[in-house]
This record gives sequence, structure tokens and C-alpha cells, in this order.
Amino acid sequence: MKKLLVICGGQSSEHIISRMSCTSVLENIHKELYEITLVGIEKDGTWFLLKQGQKDLTSTTWLQGSQKVEDIYSLLKQHDVVFPVLHGLYGEDGTVQGLLELANVPYVGCRVLASSVSMDKIYTKKILETVGIPQVKSLYIKKRYDGKLVVVDSKFNESTDIMTIVKQQLGLPCFIKASRSGSSVGCYRCDNEEDLMNQLNEASQYDRHIVIEECIDCIELETAVLGNDDPIVSRVGQIMPHGEFYTFESKYEDAESKTCIPALVDERIQEEIRSYALKVFKAVDGHGLSRVDFFLDKKTNKIYLNEINTMPGFTKISMYPQLIADLGISYSDLIDRLIELAFDK
Repeated sequence: MKKLLVICGGQSSEHIISRMSCTSVLENIHKELYEITLVGIEKDGTWFLLKQGQKDLTSTTWLQGSQKVEDIYSLLKQHDVVFPVLHGLYGEDGTVQGLLELANVPYVGCRVLASSVSMDKIYTKKILETVGIPQVKSLYIKKRYDGKLVVVDSKFNESTDIMTIVKQQLGLPCFIKASRSGSSVGCYRCDNEEDLMNQLNEASQYDRHIVIEECIDCIELETAVLGNDDPIVSRVGQIMPHGEFYTFESKYEDAESKTCIPALVDERIQEEIRSYALKVFKAVDGHGLSRVDFFLDKKTNKIYLNEINTMPGFTKISMYPQLIADLGISYSDLIDRLIELAFDK
């Protein structure tokens, strides 16, 4: 029986999503195969050894009966493998992965480089551009340490004339996204000039790196990748948001938002997307799992990368476990497979 440490919570804007994901993981895991220790990270970064056997980690009482972890490193070393069910900054961006590498303990998911690169939409774009992955036109906005917002060009020159450059290179409407945020947190659709700077300032509350993307009328499509050396790729799933785009609320709170597997698009397009997903996973040196998301332009049928997510949601409504289930791998067996993959170095 493997000693498994499961970590949830975290300091990112996706803290509650992590607890939702972890609740589903604990509901589905083969408990007879593992000696499970459950740890929660509060928003201030404090680690707690949680009361074991909890069934709903989304409850406001999730920390009741917990004990503060005084020696995190020793805790990690006591376990055979770690499943960091963490989303966003300080959980999915290579930081926790680096800690686990230093502790020399196997863990589920992508390693430090893939986690770090894939978390930052700006640098994901730069790397994947070199291997020919199609992407929508975009701009990199940085909030400097002195508080100024600047456009950063391909040679890392900076300009404060954001409005002019956006209108010239992208036009309106456009999408503004905090570069290292997920679950559509810090994501805004900008339809007019008057809102642009306000929305950029709002996004900068979540991240100093911001990406502005051209707006296309598109279908949102997702794939699941599972494996290490010879990963498999699921069929393509389709997001059907209730609203203008897939916001945090439409993902987790709106029952009218739907998903469809397989996607309602041409088979040739699906195969092209699956091929791109595999190339993306390999380009960032992926490990274990990732969800790779795409846009399909309704007018031109052109495919564009949206993002790669190295620790996708594991909630009961999340697309990743649904896509893997479509391959014939149950949620419980998926967890076993991921833990097995964790030991490959």
C-alpha cells in the first residue's frame, strides 16, 4: 500500500476550485490501494494536516480539527508519492513542483519547466510559436514595478502607448487575460476604448503579466493528454457556454453551460486538433497529464491554440476526467494511472 499525500487549497485565485477538485478525487480514489494523508494550504500559504475522511472540502468547516504543519519538508519525505491537486499560482506554476523535486518525492503531474512555462500564457505562446502551433494575434502587457502598464514587443522593447497599439494590431473587441491565472479569473471582454485601461488595471490585480488577444467568433474545444513517453490523446470535447464566453460563473455555477463529447465539428478538424495537442504537450516537455484547449473560428474553420493546462480541473463537471472516461478509463482508474506515471523519472 503506497503512502499517498494529497494536497489541496493553495494561495491562488483558484483556491476553491482546488478544494472542489480534491473532493471529487477523494470520492473516486481506490482507497484500499493507498494510505492517504490529506493536507490543505490556506490562502495565506499556511499548511494544515486536515482531519482525514472528510467528504466535502468545499465546506467552510474544512479546516476544523486540522493541525498546522510545522515541518513541511519532513512531511513530504514521509510519503511515497504526492498528488498536488492545486490550480494556479504557487500550485501549478512550478513552485510546489520544485519543492517536491528538492524533497525527491515522486508526484503527479508536469515537472518544473512544463508547469512554469504552461502557467504563463505569454511564454507559452513564445515557445509554441517556434513549433508552428497556430495562435490568435496577441499583445503582451506588463505591469512594471513602478506601477506603469506597458506593451512589450517581440524584442522586449516597452511602450506606454497601449491604446494606439491595441487599435492598430488587434482592434476591438478584444480579450484581456491575466497571464498566469486560470478558470477565467482575471479575464475580460473589452468592447470599447473607454473600458480598455480599466480592465487592464483590473487584470493587473491578478498578475503583472497580461495578454490581450484578438476577438474571434469561435467554438471552444478541448482535448485530454495522458502519459509520459508515449502519451495518448482523447477525442475532442466541445464547450457550450451559456453566455458570451466561458467565464468562471458559466464554468462552475451556470447549469445551462454544457459540454459535448465528441465535439460537433468535422472529423478532419478533430484529428488536426489532436495532432496539435500532442505536439504542444511534447513541446513543453509535459509529464503525466494536461488538458489542451483550442479555438475554432466559425467563419474560416481555422484552429488556434487557447492554452495548455498542466493540472486541469478534477471536479465532477470538469472536462478532463470526462474526456478520459470517453477513452474507456474510469475516474478511479485514471487516478491510479496518474500515480503510476508519477514514478517515471
